[in-house]
Amino acid sequence: MRLAAVTLLMLILTACHVDPYTHQPNWSDPDWFNIGKEDAISGVAAKRADDFAGESRHVQADRAEYLRGYARGQKAICTENFVEALGYAGKRFPASCDTVEDTDRLQALWQRGMKAGETTTRLN
Repeated sequence: MRLAAVTLLMLILTACHVDPYTHQPNWSDPDWFNIGKEDAISGVAAKRADDFAGESRHVQADRAEYLRGYARGQKAICTENFVEALGYAGKRFPASCDTVEDTDRLQALWQRGMKAGETTTRLN
């Protein structure tokens, strides 16, 4: 009886074992819209067409979708308040805002925030 209980316990415990190689991830095509959006929000300059060629030889990049997402990310980050806050915090001007229409105005606001942040730091 004791042997049967131990055997049954062993069978139950081995049935719960998951082999890590049997559950492989399901790879899908990259979401180029979100990749572009994340690049812009990170302050990274937009990738050129030849940048995509070297990244992956097996996946065809959707440059149009990437640029559409990049533009959406620029709308989120290249705002007056956000850029000024980046300057105030001592962060550099995002490269993703270099290509928007009002770059000069945004850089002036960033510079104003940078000066205000330096003044605050000196006073403390």
